[in-house]
Amino acid sequence: MCQFKHWFFDDNGYVVQCEACNYFQLSFGTTMLTLSNSNYQAFVDMVASKKENHIPMTDASVKCIVLATPCSSIHTILTGKELDQLHTMLQEADTEMKTQHLLSLFKNGCH
Repeated sequence: MCQFKHWFFDDNGYVVQCEACNYFQLSFGTTMLTLSNSNYQAFVDMVASKKENHIPMTDASVKCIVLATPCSSIHTILTGKELDQLHTMLQEADTEMKTQHLLSLFKNGCH
């Protein structure tokens, strides 16, 4: 059974990582992905790229942003607002991971 490090959690979803296998579980809206470290990082990078290059629609409720997943036959589709929320969630999880890494350096006596 997995023991998870909790990197982010709110009403929209969560990011956790198994301490044993290092796989990530990312939940957002009605989608949950289990991703290897490299696939997780690729997904984070893709979301950041989509966010940076997204041109808002006139109708913000239109689901028009397609995100690929490691499974070639499964994609997620989001509104601009959902993309913003997912991007924020992933950035906050990244900040938490980096903070915990820095704290572990001090805890383990590295300078």
